[in-house]
Amino acid sequence: MAGRADKGRARRRRGVGTAIRMAAVTIVVLFGTANYLVLDHAIDRADSFVIETERTLVRNEFSHQIDQVVQYQSQLSFGDRTFKELANGMPGDAFVHDQLRDWMWTDFGFSWMIFATPDGGKVLGVHRGERVSDRKAREKLQWVSDLTRRAEQAYRNALSPDRGGWQVAPAKEDPDLLTPALPEIHVTGMRLIDSVMSIVVVQAVVPKTLYVPAGRLQPTLLVTVKPVSQKMLADAEQRLGVHGLAFTPIVSVEPGLAMTPVGADAYNPMVASWRPNMPGSFVWRSALPQITLFVLVFAGVMLFVTARFSALVRALQRSEEKNAFLARHDPLTGLRNRSGFDEEMLRVEGTGNGFAILAIDLDRFKAVNDRHGHAAGDIVLQAVARRFSDRIGGRGCVARLGGDEFCVLLIGEHDRESLVALAGSLVLDTQLPIAYGGQLLRIGGSAGIAQFPAHGETVHDVMVKADAALYAAKNAGRNRAVHVGDIGDDEVAGTRAA
Repeated sequence: MAGRADKGRARRRRGVGTAIRMAAVTIVVLFGTANYLVLDHAIDRADSFVIETERTLVRNEFSHQIDQVVQYQSQLSFGDRTFKELANGMPGDAFVHDQLRDWMWTDFGFSWMIFATPDGGKVLGVHRGERVSDRKAREKLQWVSDLTRRAEQAYRNALSPDRGGWQVAPAKEDPDLLTPALPEIHVTGMRLIDSVMSIVVVQAVVPKTLYVPAGRLQPTLLVTVKPVSQKMLADAEQRLGVHGLAFTPIVSVEPGLAMTPVGADAYNPMVASWRPNMPGSFVWRSALPQITLFVLVFAGVMLFVTARFSALVRALQRSEEKNAFLARHDPLTGLRNRSGFDEEMLRVEGTGNGFAILAIDLDRFKAVNDRHGHAAGDIVLQAVARRFSDRIGGRGCVARLGGDEFCVLLIGEHDRESLVALAGSLVLDTQLPIAYGGQLLRIGGSAGIAQFPAHGETVHDVMVKADAALYAAKNAGRNRAVHVGDIGDDEVAGTRAA
């Protein structure tokens, strides 16, 4: 009996031991499964968050590029000189040479510029600075025929009878914009032109007054094509912190490739694509072996999970901080970019205190890029940025708005003499030689100055006045600073005229 009882107790102990082991195994399996599922979900959410953030950044980047191209094109399509040139037909050779070849192609890189009437009766095409035959120009127009139709319709919708002629509806002013508002008669799209993704802008040519005489009702459309170069894509990669930015057919299916439509063009067969910064793959590679090991020890697993989640949160925080920084700063110089500068100006404007804006352009910078390469240009931009930052210090904010355009926001009240002296010092900073590759690079600079509230009731107004003063400085011979108070109203209004 005693033997049978001992055997029974032994069986019960073995049963309890087995149950405990099974329970332990079950707990370990459940714990490991729970950690696996939670980690997998967190990684999926982190990857989704990063990709969606980068999609927004890429769309905003190309939207900004399109807005810039519209602004450049408007200097021709929204101008008295161009409208007058078209009075008797297509532009003459002098206009083509000065405006289309030397300006739009040489300075801004527009590969195609085509003037055409909607009925196709008259056409003039310029490709890479050289006039082409009407046949080639008409062939190129076929690729953007939908845009020309929409541009003509937008132009006619904006017309209303006035003084025996027609008046184009004026632009809707937005005080938050730093660039001049334009009448809503332009149409944009992104198309594959000459095997290169390009920004296409189409607009009817109208005078600055927006008044169209009765005999000029039939519009002449200006079609411009700005290729998206590899340099533009590389610069965008640096600004956004992504890599592999390119254009891919919309039907492409490739694992690990993020894509998003840009330009809001239904006829565009391409989408922007890039290799997203995926924290998930890194986390899996580094965490899975540790999880497999520590899941055997319950306490170790808990400590590991806590550490990994903390690391994941820190990684996400660093990613968010990096994206926030990149959204507001220029990656080449470390200065604020246009978005960051806009925020700072709106903040200062909200205080109601006085401020001054110094608009600065580098002179002969393009020659440095052309002769010595973009690496030399980058060294020049970085050196100038350091000099500007050192000189301004804590008195205000220095920003690089794009290319060789800089802007300084000085907070507080300043007299004209001190502003001119400071701007002159910044111009001198641009003239100091910059060492590169065993030689000295020399450029120059021009500056325009405007103040709030003396020269405008809004940030936009003051920025426009500073820009006008800058162009007055360039027109006066460059390498100087001009206060907007020293130029006439007619010069301010006409500085940006085509």
